[in-house]
Amino acid sequence: MISLKKGPQFAEAARRSLVTLLILPFLLAGGHAADAKAGKAAKPLPLLAMTLSPRVEQGSAAEVAVEMRLSAAPLAAGEPLLRMPLILVSIPTAAYPASNIEATDAAGRLDLTAVDEAPGPSGTYRNYILGRATKGPVTVRYRTAPREIGATTRNGPLFDFRREGDGLMGAGVYFMALPPETAPMRIHLAWDLPPGFRGISSRGEGDQHWEGPADSLAFSFYAAGPVRSQPEDGKGDFVFYWLKQPPMDPIVLGTGAQRLYNSMAAFFGDSGSQYRIFARSNPYTGGGGTALTRSFMFGYGNNGVTNANGTDMLIAHEMAHTWPKMAGDHPQTAWYSEGAAEYYSTLLSLRAGTVDHARFLSLINLKAEAYYASPFLSLNNTEVGAKFWTDGRAQRVPYERGFLYLARLDAQLKAASGGARKVDNLVLEVLAAQRAGSDVGVPEWRALVVKTLGEPAGREFDDMVAGKLIVPPATTFAPCYQMVPASLRPFDMGFDGMRPGVVGGLREGSAAARAGLREGDIVIKSTPTSQLREDPAMMAEVEVMRDGKPLAIRYLPRGAPVKGWQWQRVPGIPESDCRL
Repeated sequence: MISLKKGPQFAEAARRSLVTLLILPFLLAGGHAADAKAGKAAKPLPLLAMTLSPRVEQGSAAEVAVEMRLSAAPLAAGEPLLRMPLILVSIPTAAYPASNIEATDAAGRLDLTAVDEAPGPSGTYRNYILGRATKGPVTVRYRTAPREIGATTRNGPLFDFRREGDGLMGAGVYFMALPPETAPMRIHLAWDLPPGFRGISSRGEGDQHWEGPADSLAFSFYAAGPVRSQPEDGKGDFVFYWLKQPPMDPIVLGTGAQRLYNSMAAFFGDSGSQYRIFARSNPYTGGGGTALTRSFMFGYGNNGVTNANGTDMLIAHEMAHTWPKMAGDHPQTAWYSEGAAEYYSTLLSLRAGTVDHARFLSLINLKAEAYYASPFLSLNNTEVGAKFWTDGRAQRVPYERGFLYLARLDAQLKAASGGARKVDNLVLEVLAAQRAGSDVGVPEWRALVVKTLGEPAGREFDDMVAGKLIVPPATTFAPCYQMVPASLRPFDMGFDGMRPGVVGGLREGSAAARAGLREGDIVIKSTPTSQLREDPAMMAEVEVMRDGKPLAIRYLPRGAPVKGWQWQRVPGIPESDCRL
């Protein structure tokens, strides 16, 4: 076991990382354990009781009303009662004016004033400031309609609360104004549902109780309406939910995802844990996904596509986010959180048998191609982080950079130990330290690789952070694979991939611009990027709307050749000797 510094920083960083949040089991107010040292009953935590009430118009959910009762200690005039983001990693929220929030206590109405904080790296927050001190429990009420979206809506983290079929689906961070306290509270979540509706959150169906910070409500997914699920009754540790029939078979997809999750959970020492997947549609060609507390939501485009690697691998990536994480600022740790999710979603899919060796080879080559062909390959992690939410190409850098770094490290560990140790050992060691309460960040990781492989491993880590080229050893992964030099033509649609429903940020001189696409063209449909990425010779067929008229444009979405590396199967080695 590695010995690392302990402290509250890890718990706070993990809570704010927007990935899995481990919460203590809920304890009834009278059931707290006695203080072992003082011999006295522990003081009950303050209560946050929230009721969500979807309102229906003409058979469809039109809005959700929130009622919240707070039993926290009295607050003074000038202190914030509530806090919520206005924009979070490029996604706007309901951002209520103070007049839209009704707050009362034992003395009557509480007047609130909205005060916005200075913008931060991940967004901008609003505080709702008290005009007088509170007296006794506080009741808060507000309501929100779903976000209006269209073909030009920016694709991004799935935080917004949308209408889906006859129901609503999204994350609490979009519509919840919550106490700013970071200390644990007793949280009661209840639903007041119309007939025929189900109410579901990341924590399960129906009313839920737990202990945790207030924003554990915000960083959870919610679905309300005539929700369907696999299994149909919604019971069990793994459930897949949808409101509108998706283009892929949800039964097959859910069954395969559950099989992989069980295998992943066993690998990370977390068997029997709960997980939930939510699916919703986009009115544009793009898809994607976001992981929150023991849950994941993915969106599929109007062409049925989720991402370039396929829906199963998107789900695998987001499920893998449940475990590998690192304390610290996102730009400095994304290589680990995203890179490890890429590494283990691919590797554990092969081990679980949900992909075969041919698919595995295709996936790792796509990752290598994306890395070596990236225009931001040489930027350091800080520079990449500055572009992360403004350029989809920069957003991919930590995924492939982290993947190739871990693949290289794995090969080095195997070579140094005669196959006795691999990167699995380090990742699981870090996870064990985190579960014991240790603060594991970039300095601790560097110290670990130096301890394991010597100072050269520390310098190689520094090189990765600085954006220097990563070339894994020829024998990376297994004896049946080898790395070979390759000439790669980078995939490039020619415009901003984070807003796939409209041609925005059209790059001058790109194949898209030369073929006739123009800034502001509305994309009606396009060849799926998964197909275009896999076949370097495939032409993109893009239909756009311009000046009220449809227009078809055809081009090869590739840039000039660059030097890189790809993996190949070594002839003559059977799959029985190709274990990873």
